[in-house]
Amino acid sequence: DKYDVQFAVHTDSLNEGGFVENTLNAFAGRTVHTFHTEGAGGGHAPDIMVVAGQDNILPSSTNPTNPYTKNVIDELFDMTMVCHNLDPKVPEDVSFAESRVRKQTVAAEDVLHDMGALSVMTSDAMAMGRVGEVAMRCWQLADKMKAQ
Repeated sequence: DKYDVQFAVHTDSLNEGGFVENTLNAFAGRTVHTFHTEGAGGGHAPDIMVVAGQDNILPSSTNPTNPYTKNVIDELFDMTMVCHNLDPKVPEDVSFAESRVRKQTVAAEDVLHDMGALSVMTSDAMAMGRVGEVAMRCWQLADKMKAQ
């Protein structure tokens, strides 16, 4: 508050540091950019989408989920396994990866962007995104939504 600096947050998928309500309370009305608001690379499980309805939040999603295609879910699962050094032979690792790829919100994401509920498309700084594809995927999403 003292220095009026920008704040962006990647919330906790496992809810170890608190739940979505705790995070919203910590924001205390400040304007915040939330990563993975679509829930496909992080964010409070299972209710991160709640933040998209807050006046002070700039919700974003990461570009591997846009536009939605038949291969998106499989690709996100593989990306999660690789990015987090998970072992497909370990059931707990598979369960963790599956919990981060939320098919229902990913499937709705294109429409949520089109209607303005998700206002930003980003590339994750760590793993679940492709910085070189942000502009291209924005245009692909716009074209898809125009055609629908």
